[in-house]
Amino acid sequence: MPLRFSIKLQQGIHNVNEINKKFDYKNRLDKKDLVMLPVLECADVTDKDGGRHYWVFSVNLRDGRFEVLDSNRTLDNIELMNTASTIVGVVRQLWRKHYPKFSIEHFQIIDIDILKQLGNNECGLFALLNATEWNGSQLPNYDPKEVLNIRKKLAYDWVTSVHNTAPWRKLLRYDKE
Repeated sequence: MPLRFSIKLQQGIHNVNEINKKFDYKNRLDKKDLVMLPVLECADVTDKDGGRHYWVFSVNLRDGRFEVLDSNRTLDNIELMNTASTIVGVVRQLWRKHYPKFSIEHFQIIDIDILKQLGNNECGLFALLNATEWNGSQLPNYDPKEVLNIRKKLAYDWVTSVHNTAPWRKLLRYDKE
């Protein structure tokens, strides 16, 4: 799901065409093991320049639970629990609308004990790694001390990807004349 959805979900907004299209029955989310929602949590969701923190919310359909993967906090943190609870409420409403035969009302929110970030500005990277590596049972395998090397590897992978059609060699002045 796109990151911009998390802002709407934190505001309790679910009656938006774009969000409803993603939850639409034709997408058969009920047949997936995991539905991952990257979250950009803001101290004030109406303030575009407010404090930001990235984490991952997962609907684990296989194991019947909502999962929070936060590299900085646990569900003991009241702000995290409030945000996660709001998202749960909105996801349940969307689910009832689009998948009335598959109830998720009994799902509980659990904390996934992922590795914690060492610095203050690493939450986005950790959220990205957790979203791509979490399979619903096995913890992602990376070392928080390797953040710099992980950033370099991701940047290299993105820039050199066959899907990257930007003239990156020219933009980065990579080609020698």
